Amino acid sequence: MIAPKTARYSIPFFYEPRVDAEIAPLPIKGASDFAPFLYGDYLWESATNFVEMAGVKTLRKPRRPAAA
Repeated sequence: MIAPKTARYSIPFFYEPRVDAEIAPLPIKGASDFAPFLYGDYLWESATNFVEMAGVKTLRKPRRPAAA
């Protein structure tokens, strides 16, 4: 509970990497490994899964080929 005469401050924090940022696993023992990818490729793939974006997925080619 906040006291009636105490000022309250909120500081929002927003974080999202640049679209050309490479996302890669950290070398942590026991952590699962994955192929590095570009955030923009992930964002496009995720956003175009919504029904409102139907048919636009092929308008943008991935900037980096998918890992084999």
